[in-house]
Amino acid sequence: MATFRSWALGAAILTLLYALYASADMREVDTATGRVDLNSDIEYLVDNEDLSLSQVRERGRWQKNTEGSILNLGFTDVTAWVRVILQIRQPLDGQWYLSIPYPLLEEVDVYLFRDGQSVPFYQVSRQTIEKQRKQPRSYKIALPLPENLNGEVELVLRARSATSMQIPVELQREDQLLNHFAMESVYWGVYFGILCALVIYNLFLFFSLRDLAYIHYVLYLASISLLMLSLSGLGNAWLWAGEPLLTRYLVPVGTALVSFCALLFAHSFLEWREISPRWEISMKVAAGLAGVLLIVTWVDPLHGALFAGLLGSLVIVLLIAVGIAGLRAGVTIARYFVLAWTSFAAGTSIYLLSVFSIVPVGFVANHAMQAGSAAEVLLLSFALAHRIKDERARKLSAMRKQQLAERQVQDLEMQSLEQAMHDSITKLPNTSLLNQRLQSQLGKDDRLALVLVEYPQVREIASSMGHNLAEEMFCQLARKLNHTLAGLSGPVCLEQRLPAYIAIPEFGSAVFVLNLSKLVGPLEPFVEQVVGYHEVALHSVRLPVFMNLHCGVAISPDHGNTTEILYQHASAAKDRSQTSKTPVQIYNEGISDFARRRLDLLTALPSAIDAGEIELYLQPQMNRTGQELVGFEVLLRWHSPQFGTVPPWEVIEIAENAGLMDMLSRYVVDQACKVMQTLRERELDLTCSINLSVQNLTNSHFVPSALAGIREHGIPMDRIIFEVTETSMMHNMEAVIGSLLRIADSGCKIALDDFGTGYSSLAYLSRLPIHELKIDRCFISQMCSSRNDLGIVQSTLKLAESLSLETVAEGVEDRQTMEALNDLGCDRLQGYLFAKPMPLEAFCAWAQELSAN
Repeated sequence: MATFRSWALGAAILTLLYALYASADMREVDTATGRVDLNSDIEYLVDNEDLSLSQVRERGRWQKNTEGSILNLGFTDVTAWVRVILQIRQPLDGQWYLSIPYPLLEEVDVYLFRDGQSVPFYQVSRQTIEKQRKQPRSYKIALPLPENLNGEVELVLRARSATSMQIPVELQREDQLLNHFAMESVYWGVYFGILCALVIYNLFLFFSLRDLAYIHYVLYLASISLLMLSLSGLGNAWLWAGEPLLTRYLVPVGTALVSFCALLFAHSFLEWREISPRWEISMKVAAGLAGVLLIVTWVDPLHGALFAGLLGSLVIVLLIAVGIAGLRAGVTIARYFVLAWTSFAAGTSIYLLSVFSIVPVGFVANHAMQAGSAAEVLLLSFALAHRIKDERARKLSAMRKQQLAERQVQDLEMQSLEQAMHDSITKLPNTSLLNQRLQSQLGKDDRLALVLVEYPQVREIASSMGHNLAEEMFCQLARKLNHTLAGLSGPVCLEQRLPAYIAIPEFGSAVFVLNLSKLVGPLEPFVEQVVGYHEVALHSVRLPVFMNLHCGVAISPDHGNTTEILYQHASAAKDRSQTSKTPVQIYNEGISDFARRRLDLLTALPSAIDAGEIELYLQPQMNRTGQELVGFEVLLRWHSPQFGTVPPWEVIEIAENAGLMDMLSRYVVDQACKVMQTLRERELDLTCSINLSVQNLTNSHFVPSALAGIREHGIPMDRIIFEVTETSMMHNMEAVIGSLLRIADSGCKIALDDFGTGYSSLAYLSRLPIHELKIDRCFISQMCSSRNDLGIVQSTLKLAESLSLETVAEGVEDRQTMEALNDLGCDRLQGYLFAKPMPLEAFCAWAQELSAN
């Protein structure tokens, strides 16, 4: 009886199952096309209870996919069951696959039943197949079906995902599957090829320009590549095959990275601090949310994916808003930025709307984000290219302005150089140009004669009849002498422009050079004939003027092979000409007293330094009004018991020629520090100017030693001013600059002495740490009577003002000059108008008397 009841119950169950099986719609499979779309024939069941396969089939609460489109359940972590009944009249030819073109499904299990049986005769899962790699590589889920499958078959599919749930179902023959894969490969190959090319291009730009915008764009491209690899299934097909669960983490992680890198790129690309600070706060908040998303993803991938979609939408809207704000603020390249993110927003919106079942799922929706991102990265690349163009235009504009400024400086330099290289009265070359030209001639094998001519009557006429008359006469003499030399063979042309054959070392003197190899006849009669007689016109009266001239001649290489030695010997010969009343005197061994004296001085100088015979005199420096004492310059005085008073220039020249400059300068710095201590004890807070030689600046040990000595004496570094001459700039330039920089770094100041008498320093003023210009006395002494000298002083003061340098005028000897310098804005004044150089005690007394008045 029990057996009968069991058989009856089983028959009833089989009858019920068969009835349910027969009641379901049956899809007849046509294999001719190689592809069968099953979406309109499926039934589905949403499993909230984690039912088993048998429970699902027993309960039978299937819902018909009435819309016939792809089944889309949105973001859910529940299990979905899909069923379709197939009628396969002819056995399937070749290998067929159940194709599910939605790679974000993590778990997919397929069961095949025949004739309503409760046990499947075939089952397969995505994870198993992908680990075994039994199906062709594809961007979609493709599960193989049994070969030669036919008859009535019930197909049950179980799907689960931690992201969005779409279940498109179709049957595909292997050749169709491979064709579809090839077509998708072309799409994605072009897409990732564009990204790869842009990465390489922008990396090249970054290493070339060192602009963070390009490296941020590369990071953005890398992050969007990761996101698209996850969404497209390409990553699962090639990179992490057999690990579909990895996608649930990579989608929100990729979205967070894309958002963060996009914000970084926008920050460096648009520089929105110039637009509004509130945008920066908004971007920082969005970047913080991206960081939160990374944390949420590892805890709750399902909500992480949902949060990723919301964050991505927020960031896109925010970036578009920032771009629009940039456009309103006048940022030209922001138009590309807005258009790019609008394109990406359009593609992403269509994709997300399909995920949330708002728009139908299809080819366009599935590839909308791909197309939008491709358009976006291309437009952003155009924006970066336009940015390079704008930056290049700005740089060109800045370069043009810089070139204009440099040209103006060069014009001023050339003007100052022109004035510095020519005599202000005669407009003929001065000794600076003569030295330059003579130095170039000394490098040749020719024998040269340097002829120095002095007209003493010129100064006498200036004293008795006025300076203007003397200047007129001297100009005529200079022009006539120059004209005479131009018509002869032998004189060396010093300047082609005039042309000029003579130079003017000082008022009342002239100098020229003869090439003895081209000279016809003896030298002495030739010189006497050339310079011995000239007729000049004074006040329209032509008067023959017989000059008691003094003329000295030095020959190279017989009497020296440097410009200094030749000029020195010519000057000594000229002095002999004056004392001996000889019109022309050629230097000879008889004129050697000077040389012997120099040798004696050279021998005595070291012991004089050790014995303290070298004394420092102080010459005051006043403020621009001449009312306040602000500093002093220390000057050498050697009162020798053996030689008497030795001129300072001679002491310096001996020390430089004998290699004693280091010893002498160390002594001077030490004595100057002691002077400063005494003055500070007497409440005189003044600056101290100390002259340095080029030998000091090229000696690597002198400057550190001198600075250490100043610190040991406790003297404030900013109260010490080291003076260097223009000509010192031309000797071992790199060593000089290094020493000057070391001095400037210590806090001491640097003054350029005798400014305007050299011809090299203007080219280096912008490179050197100069704080002060000292205008030479030769310009200051005649600025009130000579328009040219006044122009030189004015140009120098303007140059100093443009370079933010202080100025000191040397040789101020009258109130008219002082008032003119005050009007022109000269900072400090120095000269006999205020006081001559004096010993320390006399200086202190003078300073106290000045303060009392």
